Amino acid sequence: MSMKEKPTYTIIGTNTVIEGPVHVNGDIIIGGTIKSNVDARGVVRVPEGGLVDGNIKAKEVHLNGQVTQGIHADEKIVLGVNSSFSGELITKKLIVEEGAKISGKMQVAEKKFNKTPEAEQEIQ
Repeated sequence: MSMKEKPTYTIIGTNTVIEGPVHVNGDIIIGGTIKSNVDARGVVRVPEGGLVDGNIKAKEVHLNGQVTQGIHADEKIVLGVNSSFSGELITKKLIVEEGAKISGKMQVAEKKFNKTPEAEQEIQ
């Protein structure tokens, strides 16, 4: 992002349902439902009650709602106390609060991600 560009902030309200992929150049808060993938250059926040029935790819993800397929965050993922996640999780840093529900595969590494069996950890 150049110095002239202002960051973009997008809010998906609690009663909103989007059936199709969402692409944003900045940050997004998903209080409603997205029935597809989310691709963001900034931070994705899914508060309690929010649902992404698909994958999230972003710089950073803060989840307190639900994601059903996968999260790939370049920097960090925070799974809050009310979060529910299933699928594949890939990031450099992971924070899991007590009460978070996780099911799937995780890969947490400071290096560039590679899909070796040693780097993946199965969570049930």
